[in-house]
Amino acid sequence: MSGDELSELLKKLGFTSYEAKAYITLVLAGPLTATELASKSEIPQPRVYDVVQSLIEKGLILVSEGRPRKFQAIAPEVALTNYVNRRRRLEEETLRAILAQLSSASASLEEPGVWTSTGLSSAQNLIRESLNSARDELLFSGYMSIVEDFFEKVSEKEISTCIVLYDAIEEVPEQLKVYDEVRVKPTKAPIMLLPDFRHALIIVDWESKRPISYLVTDENLIKIFAVYYLNYIRSGSKLILSRFGELSRRSYVHLSRALEHVRALQRSGRRVMVHVWGRRTSDGTPVELRGEVVGEFENSYRSIGYLRVRLPDGREVTVGGIGAYLEDVEARRIEIIAS
Repeated sequence: MSGDELSELLKKLGFTSYEAKAYITLVLAGPLTATELASKSEIPQPRVYDVVQSLIEKGLILVSEGRPRKFQAIAPEVALTNYVNRRRRLEEETLRAILAQLSSASASLEEPGVWTSTGLSSAQNLIRESLNSARDELLFSGYMSIVEDFFEKVSEKEISTCIVLYDAIEEVPEQLKVYDEVRVKPTKAPIMLLPDFRHALIIVDWESKRPISYLVTDENLIKIFAVYYLNYIRSGSKLILSRFGELSRRSYVHLSRALEHVRALQRSGRRVMVHVWGRRTSDGTPVELRGEVVGEFENSYRSIGYLRVRLPDGREVTVGGIGAYLEDVEARRIEIIAS
């Protein structure tokens, strides 16, 4: 590796151009006086003492007593490693301090619309943001490599998950067995993530080096993408893993998956209770109710369905999904509890 290439690498670690030249020279040719160092490293003589002082503060070189003073590099495998570790700790502390200030002061992205960005780093950041924001339910379609690279923390959350893979696999890899529902649909299609009903993230050209990401925050458009995911991506895929029958508690924002979970539990003879948050369709007022599921209906072709819930006082109400208007309640969140 040439000196210029090594200098460029050191600059990535926070060295200035002169610091990189001086450090390389001292490692390869030290100990040196200031005059010798200026000559060999091609650093202007007036700048040498500023540069070596900076390297001393970084813990990378030693200075001799007496006249003329000489400078010598400490073993790089020790000094440079310690420098990088200190720099990383300082950056992490600084990052935490910045995030603490920005998190309390920044406004959330609530303005409805479609927001775009280009590039792999931006797409990766939006994937992480989407995964972190999911509280109840996460819908995903994409490639196994994305699950391997980004989903570690998702598996630790107690949220409802639906994973549709575009890869052609027949057996469920061990790492996917922690998710509620895994399907395959071998194809080339945009990546989709729907965390709860917060937003929809659509990424095209993922396999290129410059994917384009679309963050959809308009509720009407989110509904369209949710219907597309549930009625085309999910419905047209092959189910290779379902844990609905063994899950005693889950929360949903999408009624169709809540209905499927209810049916799986009832087939196994279990009693199913629900806790619902939403609004009354008659007047739009907020409502929260608890009761036992005593019936259900779904017509997937027309994207309609409901739960019939018996309340503690004996009354029965119908609970529809987001956008419902014929049922008694439009549910925004449905928690299922089986006994």
